[in-house]
Amino acid sequence: MSKIIDFDNPISFPQSLYTWDERFEQEILRRVSLKGVSEWWQIEQQLQDMHIYDSEIVSNYLQNHMDDEVAVCHCTRILDIEQYKKEGIITGGGHGSIAEIRLRNLLLSIGLGKKEIDEIFSHIYYYWDRDKTSRTQAVHFFINSSQVYKNDQINHFAVSLGGEILRWAIEDMGKNLYQSEPYKRLLIKGTPCVVKFKCKLSNIEEPDRKFLLAEIVKYSIVTKIFDYSYEFNLTGKTIGSVPSHDIISIEKIHRYVETKEKHH
Repeated sequence: MSKIIDFDNPISFPQSLYTWDERFEQEILRRVSLKGVSEWWQIEQQLQDMHIYDSEIVSNYLQNHMDDEVAVCHCTRILDIEQYKKEGIITGGGHGSIAEIRLRNLLLSIGLGKKEIDEIFSHIYYYWDRDKTSRTQAVHFFINSSQVYKNDQINHFAVSLGGEILRWAIEDMGKNLYQSEPYKRLLIKGTPCVVKFKCKLSNIEEPDRKFLLAEIVKYSIVTKIFDYSYEFNLTGKTIGSVPSHDIISIEKIHRYVETKEKHH
């Protein structure tokens, strides 16, 4: 099996994704103008118009390498790191799932009663039913670990225990509930973390797997042809849960409060 594609380590990128023929390079030089360009993202924006995710380079790679593994990251607030190491990352699952049992136990542990918990779940069920595939059957990820320190939409997933859907459900009941006991326990307890895990390209949703590979091609174009730096900023979803043996590392987000304050 080939080595793992790791966006924290560009040396791991497959050579076939940054080796192209003269025709493709000439097309890039024709389509990309450097007039007024001073930042890498100005080139990347022009490359978006080329729909590289639908290029032969990407489609040919997928055709032959669906079993290749890629390392990606999940941002969350963790109460018990050992549980993650033992059970992996479990998807929302929907009504009656392991995820529901975990959430109910979490809410019981902070002092809520059955009536309050049932009310919260009436809101959770709404989001689970509305966004069934993305909220109950997938793990959301980002591709480069440094994104958590630059993107507030990503690091916000670690703001409270229980995840985004629980946070939305509680906020539906009252915008200021998180400022009162016992709800504020969800903001205080636990550790903001980045869980890095591996998965096969075949276990990443379509078209996210194409966008992911296109990032490698665009990185190579911007850095090798135009000699600019490049910052990865892509998110995606898995197909199903992440087993414990696929977890590579669990790292605490350093200076989490300062990181949040920097974005507000």
